Formats: sequence, structure tokens, C-alpha cells
Amino acid sequence: MDTIYRIFATLRTALIIFLLTVPPAFAAQDSAFTVKGVRVDVTAESAADAREQAFAQAQQSAFRQLAGRLLSETEMAAFQMPETPTISTLIDDFEITDEQLSSVQYIAAYTFRFKKDAVRNFLGGTGLSYTDVSSKPVLVLPYYQWGSRTVLWGAENPWLAAWTRSEEQGGLVPVTVPIGDVQDVSDISDADALTFNVESLARMTDRYGAGEAVVMIAAPVWAPDQPETQIPMEINVMIYRTGSGRPEMAQNLKIDAAADDSATVLFDRAVQEAQKSLQLEWKDKTLVGAGEDNSLQARIRFASMGEWIETQKKLRRVQGVLDVRLLSLKQTQALIELVFKGKEERLRLALSQADMTLTTPQVNFTVGAGSPLA
Repeated sequence: MDTIYRIFATLRTALIIFLLTVPPAFAAQDSAFTVKGVRVDVTAESAADAREQAFAQAQQSAFRQLAGRLLSETEMAAFQMPETPTISTLIDDFEITDEQLSSVQYIAAYTFRFKKDAVRNFLGGTGLSYTDVSSKPVLVLPYYQWGSRTVLWGAENPWLAAWTRSEEQGGLVPVTVPIGDVQDVSDISDADALTFNVESLARMTDRYGAGEAVVMIAAPVWAPDQPETQIPMEINVMIYRTGSGRPEMAQNLKIDAAADDSATVLFDRAVQEAQKSLQLEWKDKTLVGAGEDNSLQARIRFASMGEWIETQKKLRRVQGVLDVRLLSLKQTQALIELVFKGKEERLRLALSQADMTLTTPQVNFTVGAGSPLA
């Protein structure tokens, strides 16, 4: 016991990791550094010139999208794009699809995978705060509230229709929308927006491979003298988190209608604003600045060496974890050092996206031990 205490006492904190199953959809955790669907259309004096210019444009566009994904809004507004040769050094590999070529024109779609360590070093070296942690998918439940009525399923819900036709924005928070089949309707009804059954909602969330369900209630607002058959002057979107087992108001958005908006355009813009709010909230939780490297030691228990090998693989795939260092290994447990960016809470959040949990350290810090991690 004294030996264990001395090991823990040399740290700023010490934690035990219990490893749970990693869902297949999150076996690979580098999606934050992959940019898909970068389309280019270039005409030049020759096909070779068009292809060369298109590739340069595609790299610039992809890195701009990546920077917008990883940086805060404030820093992105002031971000200075690097030159193409610099961006090229940050690219791991790329794919080309939908390629069309004529004597003077080149059209294609690219997917770029960037080197995560190189991108981190580039952003950190410029003094920018960024995030490199993706969230599990969020299951959006788009309720439509019109007067005293609240609906989720069926053709009377233009809010659900807007979410169904929306495209993924490629951010750090993937969004999924229920299809409204028999199982969905059985698990949550039109009347369950804020009175949902926890077990039923958890069943639905698991079925869609989501980490959490988010209730989004859209309420149209008409001017006092405006008939409700016309386009509303605004839509209020109330966002409720459900992770605690009960609805908790997270944000209230107001989307104003433009003079030439159709109902479809207005609801589509409301979806975009709601998606943006999810991305910004996640960034606020996971942003980290240059020079915020940290580490802690953790004990991992396992039943076999095969389980230990798989555990190491899972840990190395966790976004936000820079390195996993083995300090000692016994038959049923290992002592490791996790190197990560930011504070302990950020590490906990990153691990939770891979279904891993850090328990509270069983250490008395009152005698000869360092203070907990700040």
C-alpha cells in the first residue's frame, strides 16, 4: 500500500481507468481530421494546368474547412490561411472521386485526411486555441409546437421534414435524425417532448448509435395581425439536453424570417442554426491552447493479455490523447501514463466518447501528496 501511495503522491492526481466496450462506429477516431466532399471546377489553358490548379484549390478549401471545424469562431475570423506548400505538408493522404476531364476543364471531388499531430503543432505554434475531440453522434428529436399542439411524427411536422432533408455539416458533432418507424413511435410519442421515459429514450438512443438525445422544440411566431397560414415572422428553437435523465434547457435560438423566405427556406436555416449551436457548445467544452500539455498515471485492470492489447489500441485511438506510455505491467493490471492536452475534465470527456471512464482516485491528498490537477 505504501508503494502505491508513493507512486500516486508524486502526481498532481491519480486515477483508475475502467474500460468499457467501444462501439464499432467509433473504432476509428480520426474523423476530426478528415474533410470530405471538397469539390472543384477549374478551366485553364490545358487539362494539365486545370488539374494542377484544381488540386491547389482543393487543398486550400479543405484546410479552410478543417480550420473552421477546429478553431473557435473568434479565432477563425482572424485566421490567416497558410500557403498551399505549407498545407501540403499537413496532408496525410487524399482520394479523388467524380473526376471529369476535358481538354481545358477539370472537375472532381476530393477527400483529404490530415496528419493530426502536424495540424496540432501548426495551430499550437501560431498560438491558436483549437479542439481535436469529436463527439459521439447526437440524436435530434425535432418537435414542432403550434399553439397548444406539439407533434413529432407525421406530415404535420415541417421541423422534422427540414431535419430529414438537411445535410451533415461535417463538424465535430455528428447529427442523426430518427426515421419514425414503429420502434421509434413506440419509444417516444408526440406528448413526450419533456416527459419522456428514460428507459425508452435510452433504447432509442442506443438503436441509433448516439451518445445522447437532444430535444429541439421549434415554435413559429406570427405578427399580431398576421394569419397563421402565412410564413411566420420568426421561429423559436428551444434546445433541451437529456443526458442527466431529465430535460435541461441548454439554449434558446430565434431565427428571423427574411422578406423573400419560403417556409422551406426558413426551416432549413433554422436547422443550420441549431446544428451550429451544437458545434459551438461542443467547442467551448473541448478547446485547448498551446502549451497546455498534461499527463497523469492510471491503473488499468484486465482479464487477459489479449484484452490488454485491445485496450492499448482503444486508448491510442482516443482523440485528445497524445501518447500512452507503459510504466509497468503485471499479469492482470498495468500502470500507464496518459499524455494529453488540457485539463482533467477534457480528458474525461474525450475518453467518454470512446466509452471509457476515469474513476475518482482512491488517494488521500492531505499528507505529502500534490494537489489535484487544475
